Amino acid sequence: MKKLQFLVDQTKYAKAHSSHSHDNAQTYVTALLSEQLVQHGFHTQTTNPHELEVSVSDHPIALGVNCNQPDGEGHFVCEISAHADEEQDWFQKIETQSVIKQLAQAVEQTLREDESFQSLEWKS
Repeated sequence: MKKLQFLVDQTKYAKAHSSHSHDNAQTYVTALLSEQLVQHGFHTQTTNPHELEVSVSDHPIALGVNCNQPDGEGHFVCEISAHADEEQDWFQKIETQSVIKQLAQAVEQTLREDESFQSLEWKS
């Protein structure tokens, strides 16, 4: 799974969440994904306020959420990256890749449904 980079509009986020630090934005994204990915059929577990584990084919994959200080236009630049165990036999890896794509689509769809997030873009 590539990294998903996106902007969090500080004005929309601050209105909805009464606080606008990058730590709180990271915590909000993690909590949102933890809640919403369950609706897409994934089992999630929050490991800390900025990371959650998603079970993919009985293999936990850690998703890290990282947001930087606001840019000049009041946007946090955030990214979500996956830390997967690459040491699987080739058959399981191919099977898991399909589920990883479903997870990536679920993450993107969840963020697109929240007006605080803009400019979602997958990076290598």
